[in-house]
Amino acid sequence: MSDRAQTVSVGAAGSERQITNVAAGTQDTDMVNVNQLNDAVSSANSYTDQQVGAMQGAVNGVARNAYSGIAAATAMAMVPNIDQDKTMSVGVGGASYQGYAAAAVAVNLRVTQNLVLKAGAGTSRNGTVYGANASYRW
Repeated sequence: MSDRAQTVSVGAAGSERQITNVAAGTQDTDMVNVNQLNDAVSSANSYTDQQVGAMQGAVNGVARNAYSGIAAATAMAMVPNIDQDKTMSVGVGGASYQGYAAAAVAVNLRVTQNLVLKAGAGTSRNGTVYGANASYRW
């Protein structure tokens, strides 16, 4: 029993009924049947799963690059500094982070007793890190 204007009721509270054998709606104001609703939900779920999968792939790519960069930067940090009584040194370093390995090489130059320069590069599977520094001591 309908209790609102411009509505159709096929049952009452506690005596609900189903309308069966309903054709698929074709116009904007037609009602949908369960098959149409399930298809729409399935399509929306598939689209969402695809988007989440693509996002997860992008996040994983960022993580791989970050892990490789951390390993390369750490490898550069592992290169020893120049000894006080030397004018030049070449060193190597290695590191691993979250399964991503890197190696580095650096050159240290003592320009004067007080000025030391250092330049190097660390490389991993996903890229190379470059760095340089200068230190003046007094």
